[in-house]
Amino acid sequence: MSKSIALLLSKTGGPPFHGSVGYVNDAIAPILARRGWDTRAFAPPRGQGQEALLPLALASQLAALDGDARPDVALYDAAATSVVRAPSRGTARRNAMLYHGLAYGAGSWMGSADVDLHLANSPYLARVLRAFFAFPNWQRRECLNPAGLQAVVDLPLPLPCVEQPDGHPGFTIGADLPTNVRRALDGDVIWGHALQPGKNDWFATLAVLVWLDMLRSAARLPRIALLIPQGALGRELRAALDGMLPPGRSCDDYFLEVPLLRQRALFEVMRACRFGLAYGPVPESFGFYALESVHNGCPFHTNGAGNLRFLLPAGHGLRVHESFDMVPGPQGEQDPSAYRAVAERILSDLARPQAVADECARGAALVRERHSLAAFGRALGDALDAIDSPRPAPPAFDEMHVQFGPLVRALDPVTGRVHCDYASTTLAPDALAALRQLVGQPCSALDGRDMHALESSHRLFARGLLSLASAGAVAGPASALA
Repeated sequence: MSKSIALLLSKTGGPPFHGSVGYVNDAIAPILARRGWDTRAFAPPRGQGQEALLPLALASQLAALDGDARPDVALYDAAATSVVRAPSRGTARRNAMLYHGLAYGAGSWMGSADVDLHLANSPYLARVLRAFFAFPNWQRRECLNPAGLQAVVDLPLPLPCVEQPDGHPGFTIGADLPTNVRRALDGDVIWGHALQPGKNDWFATLAVLVWLDMLRSAARLPRIALLIPQGALGRELRAALDGMLPPGRSCDDYFLEVPLLRQRALFEVMRACRFGLAYGPVPESFGFYALESVHNGCPFHTNGAGNLRFLLPAGHGLRVHESFDMVPGPQGEQDPSAYRAVAERILSDLARPQAVADECARGAALVRERHSLAAFGRALGDALDAIDSPRPAPPAFDEMHVQFGPLVRALDPVTGRVHCDYASTTLAPDALAALRQLVGQPCSALDGRDMHALESSHRLFARGLLSLASAGAVAGPASALA
């Protein structure tokens, strides 16, 4: 007898696909149907007009979804919990959450005992979820959601470029390549791309481009410039950046704005560019854009925020570089000289095109091996098939250890400068001393009242610098205090 599953997922209904989230979510129903699941799809009504104030259509669709019997499993993504309903055993025998990130519905899943399976879109996000579930209450000596610790599974998300290397025809939202952009790509300028909206620190990005312009003459290279999203530089931001440049220079000398492109056009751009760039604070939970760049033969340079630092091993087209000089100062000030090293790495790649092409080819092969629809389908199906299987008991609070949080990218144990996906900062001497003392300690050795007072003063857990983990688990940079 087949099991029933209700799919409460956002951005469905493609093609045209509503971004990478829509592509993944639209693939789930046919995958599960082939594995023998009876699927019930749900698409929330648009909250427009009176429906936005009196959501009767939503009530009607939820009643129809529930039908004459609650499903065996309800599968949500985080965005759906914000607009549909929270997971509950009253509406499904078991509940599973699929995380494309953690931006939506956190109050519905973070402490919920009604979620039986947490499906992360990367091993990095799985570690972050466990850190959330293990968040300590020192007064009661318990974790926020102990059951969640044993219920996290990571999935290898499918990349559309694996099935459709030239761009998936279902990604039709966006423009074809504009004539002026095509003309620019056909010219003498060396182009890079940074076309993900909202993902770049424009000071850091401009600093890289200025260094490229200053250093290229020694390498006898033509002008180097960057394709960026249309509208990324508002009037005030553009004026501020122009004010940092030498007299007679403006952002127009370094950037060319490009409208949102459909996927085929985007891949055409990536193949014409010599590097991709993503330097900014946004912690990617997965990293479609970076992998697509490498898959199209274009190396990708990044500070490694979020999962970007884990996407590919060295020698596979991904360049992760970050120094402590990039940590902002107390007033948010940044040192442009910190980004010279990024420009030097890009110039190094430009000087050895065949070696870089070989690296990207290795990266593309690994992408095809890891991120096919078939691999995603097997992992998703196996996880849902095992949702009723007994899980190990969560570790007792006193058996857990203090470790670096998975959001920590690097820590300078001398200066206290730290790169962290929550917020990079410089620790005060007393906070750094406390952190050094706590890392590796078992909870059994820590007094609850002292820890509550310490956390109130330094917020080491609340800033993502520390987390609890089972003994032997790797939760952060093991060499950070070496």
